[in-house]
Amino acid sequence: MKKLKMLLAVLLLIAVGITSLSACSTDEADDFTVGILSGAQIPAFELGTPGFQDRLRALMEAEGKQVNFIYQNAAGDPAMSTTIANTFASQRVDLIFALGTGASQQAMPVAANADIPLVFGIITDPVGAGIVSEMSTGSSSALPMETQVTLLEELLGSELNAEHRVAFLFTTDEPNSVASLGRLQAVAPEDTIVPFGIPANGLAHLTQLFINIAADTTIRAIYIPQDNQITGQMQMVQNLNRGQNPERRLPVVVADLPIVEGGAVASLSVDFAANGAAAADIAFNILVNETWPQTFYSPTAASLSLYINATEAEAIGFVIPESMVERADRTF
Repeated sequence: MKKLKMLLAVLLLIAVGITSLSACSTDEADDFTVGILSGAQIPAFELGTPGFQDRLRALMEAEGKQVNFIYQNAAGDPAMSTTIANTFASQRVDLIFALGTGASQQAMPVAANADIPLVFGIITDPVGAGIVSEMSTGSSSALPMETQVTLLEELLGSELNAEHRVAFLFTTDEPNSVASLGRLQAVAPEDTIVPFGIPANGLAHLTQLFINIAADTTIRAIYIPQDNQITGQMQMVQNLNRGQNPERRLPVVVADLPIVEGGAVASLSVDFAANGAAAADIAFNILVNETWPQTFYSPTAASLSLYINATEAEAIGFVIPESMVERADRTF
């Protein structure tokens, strides 16, 4: 009898142990850790990050699961992006979310070596950047360029032609900007998108560019793509546009919605929080459903938002068409 009691006690301990292990296994399976690598401290990434976090957290909670985030910002330093990615790998995160082309490029080999899926966000040309692979996918912010031509023509009240051209202001060393130039020129009438480029760290060249732009009377507007160097100095752009030639103050159109308030006249572009949320949908499917998307997400015309800056338009003496004012998602 005594031996029987001892045997039952041993069996009970074994059963409790198995139950405990099963509970731990279940808890671990329902708990994910995502490392977030932001390439720089810019408005687009600062909107994309919470968009990603809020969406992924909601999706996880709906399935009775949890997700924890480890956020790190590389402050525009490629070496720091690599260091952060290596730290995430050593921490054995379940997935890395990288914002920006450079950060994604630096994180990609680290993630691949560690067998960690990489999801990118807010990148204009992921294919050209070489960051689409069997282990990396995500959400692009590449605009449907036909929408940009339509916006410019509506803003100017004319089709783009030899007398109504647009200055494309960009950084010549920035692959995303170069890709955007080619894509816009491909859908616009020939010779109506005129490149005005500066090299990396070449903001001193902006003054001469605005002199050249003002001297060309066929140029009726300025377009700035998702170019961090130039949009990061929007105050300088605004001052040059207003003061370089008071008779040639031009409407500035930007590809980044958050920049409109800083001195542009209009933008029809991606909601960066929504772009982050699109990346979260992909991350959820990879982590929970173990499914990989056939292609990365790209925004459509229907997903774009229109921002206008009536204050800036008045300051430069430009009248925004009423049709744009009426349908704007946000007005400054």
